[in-house]
Amino acid sequence: MDFGRCLVHSPAVIAAGTRMSGDLTDPTSPANDPKDRRARARLAGLAALPVLAVPAIVAPAIVWARIAWHARHPGADATLYPTISRAISDPAIGEPFAFWVTLAALLLWPATHGILWMLAAELPDRTVLGPARHRLARGLFVAMSVCMTATCVGMVWLARFRLGATAEEHRMHMIGSYVFFAGQATTIFLCAIHHALVGPARRAIGDGGFFTARARARGGFAVVAAAAFYGVVFHAKDGDFGAATGFVIAAYVELETALIIVFLAYLACYFVDLRRFLARRLGGA
Repeated sequence: MDFGRCLVHSPAVIAAGTRMSGDLTDPTSPANDPKDRRARARLAGLAALPVLAVPAIVAPAIVWARIAWHARHPGADATLYPTISRAISDPAIGEPFAFWVTLAALLLWPATHGILWMLAAELPDRTVLGPARHRLARGLFVAMSVCMTATCVGMVWLARFRLGATAEEHRMHMIGSYVFFAGQATTIFLCAIHHALVGPARRAIGDGGFFTARARARGGFAVVAAAAFYGVVFHAKDGDFGAATGFVIAAYVELETALIIVFLAYLACYFVDLRRFLARRLGGA
């Protein structure tokens, strides 16, 4: 006899749960009060808001930094690579940029771990997913948490230390940049693998996500492909391409900004599903 299953489905336990949380089938229950449910839904949206707040902070910050650099240094040598890193080497740009990026990093960590909580809670049962895939999917949560933590640290690091200020600050800034890009790309890669693993099982039981697991997997792999392409251009930028050298430099500079915005867009795509998940947890609409 499965004692755990019998206990969970016993009338006494069901009655106790009903008394604690309210009978969701009873229209007169406080849990079904329309005002209360709307309040919980708004609270869920507020809790999920960092998923949108991070892109709303970082995207304007990097675009502003690029524009401000060109406005303040109109005659700068293009071979210096007018990237975001170059832009924030100017203290007048770098100091406010550091404030906003640090704030974004502080929001990014709970935002992404809220997503990990959602993915873990919605992980298909071992009997549906299979023991091996289930273990691998759970292991990916730990790896994604580590990589995302590194990403947040890298964001603060690259904003705190500015390119070219001193040899040591230059080195520290570059380390922060590498950690940020590698951590973010790796997190999305692992997330895409997770969605690819659970996709068939989610389809079998009914994938009700705003974006399905299959779509998230494909989107994640596309983002990683874009990051890999950026890495190729990054390493090729110092080569001599003759008349095409200027084009390669421009491509490198613009791809940096584009890739960060793609990272942010992938994050923002989780907002609706995270809000719905939190609303269900709170008993909201």
